[in-house]
Amino acid sequence: MSRTDDLVDDETQAKEIGLSEVPIIDLAPFLGGTPSDRARVAAQIAQACREIGFFYVVGHGVPEQLRSDVFACAEAFYHKDDAEKMSTLATPDWYRGWIPAQPGTALSRASRLFEQFRMQADLPPDDPDVRAGSPLYQPNRWPADMPGFAETCNRYYDAMVALSRHLLRAFALGLGLPEDRFEGMFNKPLSQLSLQYYPPLPEAAEKDVSNTRSHTDEGPLTILAQGRVSGLEVKRRDGTWIAAPPVEGAYTINVGDMLMWWSNGRYLSNLHRVRNRAGVERFSVPFFMNPDFETVVEPLPELLEAGDAPIHEPVRVGEHLLRFYASFKTQPAA
Repeated sequence: MSRTDDLVDDETQAKEIGLSEVPIIDLAPFLGGTPSDRARVAAQIAQACREIGFFYVVGHGVPEQLRSDVFACAEAFYHKDDAEKMSTLATPDWYRGWIPAQPGTALSRASRLFEQFRMQADLPPDDPDVRAGSPLYQPNRWPADMPGFAETCNRYYDAMVALSRHLLRAFALGLGLPEDRFEGMFNKPLSQLSLQYYPPLPEAAEKDVSNTRSHTDEGPLTILAQGRVSGLEVKRRDGTWIAAPPVEGAYTINVGDMLMWWSNGRYLSNLHRVRNRAGVERFSVPFFMNPDFETVVEPLPELLEAGDAPIHEPVRVGEHLLRFYASFKTQPAA
């Protein structure tokens, strides 16, 4: 998460509005079509990025069985006792593994009522960044008693990297840039896969209580696999909160802060939150595509017209992510 929303209207309930508010885009013509097909899909994506910063994609090519397998991993992991999950506990200096719910029992707008299991690409032990001991390059913490868990997560991670690269090309085309404009920024990306668990909110919880506080994502883009249970809510430009429910077989894609900064505000990194009021547990699997450590994110010069002011100061990706991770508490609730 990155920016958070402190406005009073953050307390408002989400309206159930038609899926046209968050468009469903078929990516298949972009993956295997003609240049005109690719341009058409990129224009659809660009429009969604300008208007709300969220869209669904179908025709993405990710096997349904692989999606089912990663959700089965999430359910199996979160149905273990906390004492068993402790062997994978993430720490500030080794930020991979299990991140418990926020300590404490009082419910408020600031509560963090969800758990995460985070993993990244494993690099060889002799990699210079691994040898330097950076928290961003530590090995993954895998549960020892779950055969196939690591293999499934790694296969799914690879599929998300591949899909992200297609989306980055579409984002570039939609901005009127060459398709490969972002490619040199993702040679050794700091991307993360997260298996997430949201317990149901108590029926008596106040209307302003959420599982996650409204926020934006700090990287360029997020690919979210929603489970069967709704809960994701998105804030429109006019301030109205709308529900963004699961769509069978689709991914929910959203623009993050870094893509908004690259585009100098043409694409919107939008506030969103999760409120699980379904009365049952909710699982989701987001993938956060992040650039290389040394990449500097700032408005692209091609998109700065005469007299335009950059909307954000330059940000070095690795330093930005380290500050972000340092803000998290990783200790389990008492």
